[in-house]
Order: sequence, then structure tokens, then C-alpha cells
Amino acid sequence: MMKRAIHIFPSFQSIENIQEIRNRHDPLSDKIPPHITLVFPFESSIPHNDILDHIKSVAEHIPPFSLTLRDVTGSGGEFLFLNVKKGNDYLIQIHDDLYKGILESYRNPHFTYLPHITLGRPGNREEYINALEKYKNWRESYHTIVEEITLEEIGEDNVSHVIGRVPLKKNRF
Repeated sequence: MMKRAIHIFPSFQSIENIQEIRNRHDPLSDKIPPHITLVFPFESSIPHNDILDHIKSVAEHIPPFSLTLRDVTGSGGEFLFLNVKKGNDYLIQIHDDLYKGILESYRNPHFTYLPHITLGRPGNREEYINALEKYKNWRESYHTIVEEITLEEIGEDNVSHVIGRVPLKKNRF
């Protein structure tokens, strides 16, 4: 059984600002780059190629799209999120489509999908409240074009290893 997840790894100007906050507040900051999770970590013996084929079947219907993130909020009393402001509908559509077919049994129906980049998971309530207060007026915006979906394997050490990248639908002129 392998543990895998499906993400978008956006590239932004000044992504080091995001990483700086993650280094301070996210215990996984040195294990995986800033990302938007599309399919949450799952353990499965499904072959990589079958998952990549499934991702391709979804990606071939989605054109590259604009993504904007801004504003830090809390979630669940423990997470710091950098919120998606543009591109949300595409991310939700991809998330929903990926959780059909061979990955359908891995969807958690008790969970509402909210696209974001996790900036942190402070260790205790006080750190969480302090971090929210510190970043409540942080208004830096991050813009990019999403062009691919990434399948990763999560190693024993929780380090992310890219298995494959699937491009979104290419525009045909």
C-alpha cells in the first residue's frame, strides 16, 4: 500500500514569503512545497499509471486557468489558510471529478472542500491565535496560471515525491 495525494503546485512571484510563514508554522514545510490539495492523502495499491490515466481523463476537459490567492484565515481551530480568490470553481470541479471513478471510495462525505494553501498548523491554541492576529492584515496577492496537476507519493518520512505531472487541456486554435 502506498500513500499518495493529488495536488497543484502553483508557482508565484515571491513564493518565498509563503514559504517563510510555512517554515514558522507548518511542520510539513520542509517535506512538501506550497500546494493546493485536490485529492487528500490516501493509501492504496492502485498502480500509479491507473491514477495518472484517471487524472488525464479529468485534466483533458479543463483548460489552463488563472489562480489568485490572498488573505489568511483560520480553519478548524488549528490550520492557517491562504485563501483562493480566483480559480475556485475550477479547483472544486477538478476535486469533484477526481473523486469519481477509481478514487470515489477515498472521498470523505463529512468534509466540505475549500481550496487553499495551508500556511501552518501551529502546535497549540495560543500559537494559533497569535498567528491569526499576526497575519490578519497581510494583503499580499499571489497570481499564476495553473497548467498541470501533480500526483505525489508520500514517503515514510512524510516527504513528497512527484510521481507524475499531467497537463491541463491544451487550447486548440
